[in-house]
Amino acid sequence: MNKEEIKKENKDYTKLNIFQKMNLATSKIQSVTKKLKIGEGTKSEYKAVSEKDVLDAVKPVEEEIGIYSYPYSRNIIKEERATFQNKFGETENFIIRIKTVYRFINIDKIDEYIDITTYGDGMDSQDKAPGKAMTYADKYALLKAYKISTGDDPDNNKSKELKLTQKDTQDLQSMYIPKIDALVAETETDYEELLKYFKVKSNVEMTIPQLRQAVAILEKKKSKSKEEVF
Repeated sequence: MNKEEIKKENKDYTKLNIFQKMNLATSKIQSVTKKLKIGEGTKSEYKAVSEKDVLDAVKPVEEEIGIYSYPYSRNIIKEERATFQNKFGETENFIIRIKTVYRFINIDKIDEYIDITTYGDGMDSQDKAPGKAMTYADKYALLKAYKISTGDDPDNNKSKELKLTQKDTQDLQSMYIPKIDALVAETETDYEELLKYFKVKSNVEMTIPQLRQAVAILEKKKSKSKEEVF
């Protein structure tokens, strides 16, 4: 077998299964440089990987090896409106969280595929929140599936804290506190013990994250007791 035949044989990807193709794609893509500047010119400026950069790195490799990837399903798991305080005053934003199942199919054996579950958050004062959430979810599905390095660890960069207005805090309290009261009664939970756990004297002293956590704890307790019944 001459060199040209060996080269052709090594590039016959049709015989590879989806796991072998994904592994090969991982070795070929390797890394993507962060070129996108977010909040340029501000104190909170940081670099990020754009969707274009990720797609430009992934598409040629997928085409060469024989992989087709796409968002197989999407589900909205959270959507709400909140008003935040900034230096210009109050700004109302639409917040959405989307769960995406991203599928990678072996073009040569279409019954072979790998699903990656990813999440994306989007926040915008107009109608761009869903698009932002979908873009974020898709981008990170590709980054994680192919183990693409971006040069640093996002855990090292703390997101800028957004402060809720007093009205939003009151609205959320009026939503969570009655729900907690109902769950406490339904699960026969000792309210004093619950308050003690959060180190507060009354539910109105609880922060919004604490109220959310309390609801989650009580709902989990409620689900567990239902399972025990059945």
